[in-house]
Amino acid sequence: MIIKRNNKKLAEGKFLGKFSLGLVFKRELKHEAYILESLDESIWSSTLHTMFVFQNLDIVWLNKEHKIVDMIAAAPRFRLTLIPKEKAKYIIEAPKGFIKKHRLKNGQKLSLT
Repeated sequence: MIIKRNNKKLAEGKFLGKFSLGLVFKRELKHEAYILESLDESIWSSTLHTMFVFQNLDIVWLNKEHKIVDMIAAAPRFRLTLIPKEKAKYIIEAPKGFIKKHRLKNGQKLSLT
């Protein structure tokens, strides 16, 4: 799955689906980004944890229109809950520095193809 903004490729990501452990127990990232889909567009189904995630990640939450609704740069490891400020349908987990490198801001629209 390719993550784009204004038809410019930001990263090639691996789609992990709706039921996934994400990066729990992974020692290294094998892809530029990982995309998860919430069961529904709500605060609680898009809440994450970073227990047993061994690297700092940038996390980007998108709503169903693929607009950025919240982000955390260098999310803390071993945290029980990371809750977006708004409802989200998709979650992008990327290496630390992804948000800064691509100058992402809340409200920007990304495409996932």
